[in-house]
Amino acid sequence: MPPISSDKAALHAYEPIRIREIASYSLGDTGFNLYWAPLSAFLMVYLSDVVGLSLVSISTLLITMRLISAFADPVFGAIADRTRTAHGRYRPWFLWLCLPLAASAIMFFSITNAPPDARLIGAYVGLILMNLIYTAANTAYNALSGVITPDSVQRELIMSSRFGAAFLSAVFITWITPRFIDWAGRGNAALGWQFVMTIYGVIAVVILVNLFLQTHERFASNAPPNANPLLDVAELFRNRPWVILFGLAGVVMAASMLRTSISPYFMKAYAGRPDLVVSFLMTFTLGLAAGSVSVAFVTRVMSRPASIALMLGIVALSGLGLYLSGPHQILLMFALQAVSGAAFGFIGTLTFAMYADTADFNAWKTGHRATAMTYSMIMFSKKVGAAGAAAFIGWALAGYAANLPVSPLILDNIRLLMGLAPAILALVGIGIIALYDLTPEKVVKLQAQLLGGLGRSESSQLP
Repeated sequence: MPPISSDKAALHAYEPIRIREIASYSLGDTGFNLYWAPLSAFLMVYLSDVVGLSLVSISTLLITMRLISAFADPVFGAIADRTRTAHGRYRPWFLWLCLPLAASAIMFFSITNAPPDARLIGAYVGLILMNLIYTAANTAYNALSGVITPDSVQRELIMSSRFGAAFLSAVFITWITPRFIDWAGRGNAALGWQFVMTIYGVIAVVILVNLFLQTHERFASNAPPNANPLLDVAELFRNRPWVILFGLAGVVMAASMLRTSISPYFMKAYAGRPDLVVSFLMTFTLGLAAGSVSVAFVTRVMSRPASIALMLGIVALSGLGLYLSGPHQILLMFALQAVSGAAFGFIGTLTFAMYADTADFNAWKTGHRATAMTYSMIMFSKKVGAAGAAAFIGWALAGYAANLPVSPLILDNIRLLMGLAPAILALVGIGIIALYDLTPEKVVKLQAQLLGGLGRSESSQLP
């Protein structure tokens, strides 16, 4: 087995990543954020307060949408891994799907044009269609990060840049969207949403076309995908490092989804400060950005599993603090929101870099590469976690109605889902990440073997 320094030299023989490409890849997440940020921050409020749906109907819709999307993820992953074009496997999908994605978003945010009795059906069709197209494009985007470079350190850099830009853009989009809606709608929120999402769709098309033009797929090992996509899935579940991240992804997503979805209700109903809802959401997103750019610094002094466990501990403590905070302790709420956001941002950024490493480990172990499937099955876990969170929200907030008094029971449930439930999930996550043992040093060795066309059966075992 060659020394690690020789392995690194082989990896660095690949074309280096240029600043323009890193910037274009990072900007791609801003394009997706033009859809994700408004949905993440305002979807439940939009459907309840603008469209006029009950929270029970909304909860059922979100569970259905996320479960359909979750099962669609591995389908799109299998298709992307088997795509063959002159421009690569994953990049062409941005060009093919940018216009359909924009059109589906405009359609969904136009359902208020339908009669009230038809709006629920329109919401199902529009949101599920939009989410499926988004999922297909985002699956390719995630997989692209695994083939831009084989270097784990560069992957961390790219992910920090990507998520730093993503979260900062999400802050801006979260801040400007309600103002943009008020300006465009002139008091008509439904009209404002239609106008805003049309503008966002046009901008997103330009960004995704640029993503296609400016990025490259470099890391092509000799490991092909399986002939049967189901074998890709089966092999992933025999990949111990990936299974650990799969479980962690669902738990962390459930905790994050509870925090972001309940935040507007926590500030409006519990704190009695509807004027601070957007600021509260932006505080969390600014925390996400701060956490994402800190990854490279923290991992210099701590191992990846230890740093993730630390951040999960911060999530647990901040959640307990939010649960115990009084309705008038606004500054404390904002501080805890920022701290927990930073922890979630760190975890999300670092684990995305680690997913690519587990894809390489899978190719080394099995002789088959399934990069898109690696990411899409992780997204499956996240969406199941999000669906579970939506189910709890629907149960806990049953009986809530906009602009009507909130019962003490619902207020207690809002506190529980805002603070205590994410804290418990974070503690579960600590137990999961403690089992992870795929180090960057091991990844360097297995990547060198992959580049040489060797697999596990043809090479020595990793340490």
